Amino acid sequence: METQLLTRLQETLDASVTLAQEFNELLEKEKKQLTSSELESVTALLHDKEKLTETLMQHQKSILGICQSVGIDPSYGALRSFLYRTGIDQAEHILKEWTKLKNALIKSQALNKTNEAILSELMRRNKIKQQLINNVGRYGNTYGRNGETQSGQALGWVEQV
Repeated sequence: METQLLTRLQETLDASVTLAQEFNELLEKEKKQLTSSELESVTALLHDKEKLTETLMQHQKSILGICQSVGIDPSYGALRSFLYRTGIDQAEHILKEWTKLKNALIKSQALNKTNEAILSELMRRNKIKQQLINNVGRYGNTYGRNGETQSGQALGWVEQV
């Protein structure tokens, strides 16, 4: 029974590492698009990002379920102790994949934070641009039909339309 669970754990870890690496590539692509003029294509990545996130969450549930089934905490130390106690042949491979997954997910978190910061800055800049456009003509001199100066306009030209 434990052998089957550990085989499933190894397969799930292998698949999770691959997915996490794909997710990191996607986040790198997102970062590149956020910092270029290809902002429209960022939304095209959302579907892939959601799909990978959902699949990674399913794998996480599976890993947590396996750990619970064998009665260990989902931590490297607990897994290591358990694997060496059971004397399983692929213990080193499982631990190596666990570490790879953890490192890939840490990288994902950092990339995501970077992308959030870039997006936040873009939104801040957009807000400033919007305010500039809304304020064009505000309290400035304008000219009427007859060519006379009309000063102290209360609204910007965008708001007047």
